[in-house]
Amino acid sequence: MSRRNIFELLTEKYDVVKEMNKIRRIFNKLRFSTIQFSSEKLTLEELFDFYALPSWKQRGTVFSYKEIKAKLHLPQSFSALKIEEILLTLEYYINVLFAVNAKCFNIKNPLALPSYECRMLVSNIDILLEHLNYKPLEFPKEELVILVPKNPAATAVAEISSEEIAFAILKYNHASLKGQLEEKRKLLVSIANEYEPLLEKPVEGFKDYFAKTTGLLNNLNIRHNNKAGKNKNEIVAKMSPEELESWYDELYQLLLFCVLCKDNYERKGKVSELLKNLKTELKAK
Repeated sequence: MSRRNIFELLTEKYDVVKEMNKIRRIFNKLRFSTIQFSSEKLTLEELFDFYALPSWKQRGTVFSYKEIKAKLHLPQSFSALKIEEILLTLEYYINVLFAVNAKCFNIKNPLALPSYECRMLVSNIDILLEHLNYKPLEFPKEELVILVPKNPAATAVAEISSEEIAFAILKYNHASLKGQLEEKRKLLVSIANEYEPLLEKPVEGFKDYFAKTTGLLNNLNIRHNNKAGKNKNEIVAKMSPEELESWYDELYQLLLFCVLCKDNYERKGKVSELLKNLKTELKAK
C-alpha cells in the first residue's frame, strides 16, 4: 500500500463538532485596537456593539450583541452534531463579521487591519459550510447575510435519509470530489442501494424518470463494468473521465429527484385525506 502524504492525512477526517468549537474559540479570541479605545483592545463582538450595531439595518430594538445571542439561544459550546444550532451560530458570526467589515474598516474610523487569525476564521467558516452543503447569501442593501443550501434537493433528501446515506449525499457535492470518479461511483452505488426498493416501485406519472435512473445505474460503469468484459458498452468505453463524471452528476440529480418524488407523493396523499375530511366537515355544518 502506498504511503499517504501529509495533506491526505490532514483532510482524511473532518469532525464538524470539533471544527465548530475551534471556530467559536477563534471568534471569541479576536481582538482589535481602535483610536477611541487606544488603551485596550476590543473583542469582535464589542467592536460590533460600539461601531456597527447602532446603525445596522437589522438591529430592530436590540441594544447589544448579548441581547441578540440570548434571543437566538446560541449555545456556549458544541458537544453534539446539531446542524440547526451550528448553522444559526455561523449565521450570527458571519453577520457580525459582515457588519464590522462594512462599518468599521474605513477611513473615517481607522482600525487595526484584520489579523491573520481573522482571515483564517473566515476561511474555516467557509470550509465548514462546504462540508454542510451550505453557502452564505449576501443582501448588501439590507445589511444581511443568510445561509442557504448549495443544493436544496440534496439537503432535503439527506434530511429524510439514514445518517450514513445522508453523509454520502452531502459528500457527493463536496468540492474536493471534483474529478474523483471512483469515489463518486461508490457514493452513487451507496445511495442507489439505499433507495433500491423505491426505484423498483416508481411513482405514477414519473415512471420514465425512475426507469432512466435505473438504466444509467446499470449501464454507466457504476453497478457493472461497462468498459470491458461481457457488459462492455462501446459508448461508455470511449467516454473521457470528464464526460463520464458529467453523466454521474446528472444521475445524482435524477436519484435525488426520484426520492423527492416518492416523499412528496406520500405527502400529497396525506394532504388529500385532510382536504377530504375538511370538506366533509363543512358539508356536515
